[in-house]
Amino acid sequence: MATPSITLTPADPVIEEELSPNAAAGYLLTSRANVTKLRAAGYLADLTVESLKPVRTADLVTAGGKLPLIQTAPAERSTDGWRTWWGDAPHLSNSDWLNAQRGDWTGAGAARIVDAGYLLVGIGGLITGVTKVVKAVPSGDPRKSRFELELLGRLTGEVRSLEKDFPETASDEDQLFAHSLVGKRYEPRAGGSIMWL
Repeated sequence: MATPSITLTPADPVIEEELSPNAAAGYLLTSRANVTKLRAAGYLADLTVESLKPVRTADLVTAGGKLPLIQTAPAERSTDGWRTWWGDAPHLSNSDWLNAQRGDWTGAGAARIVDAGYLLVGIGGLITGVTKVVKAVPSGDPRKSRFELELLGRLTGEVRSLEKDFPETASDEDQLFAHSLVGKRYEPRAGGSIMWL
């Protein structure tokens, strides 16, 4: 029996329109400022639904006020003399990113954070990294906290690319913990650089 002759007609391409910052904020159920931070840091390449969907569908993390998170800003070159960068961006090397997260943080009870054992990093409602607190170290300002940290995992690309880095130096338990948090959402709060999930 002969195979019938068929004709395939390609479908029209789907052209995804970029949303306005206000529409993107509405889609993500967050503020325009949070969308702007994620875009400025490089975690969102554009404001299309395809780019925003991984944030919209990410699980929301809470921990009963027991897990500290640094609410940071898009990375900028540092002028404080002890680190190259401050803030957060996927393009930073792991060492620059980790150094940027060390401090100096306001609103951070150093002893409580050391007791918690972990310090998450977030921007615009998205958890971009997980660190393990090794110890508190002296800061140049007694009202601020600085820490020695170990990287457990972080986003290293746009949210939709799923590019992540999880160093193999961490224990299996710490790696699993970091895997369960990186790329998830949190509810941002005003009032200091450190918040408790």
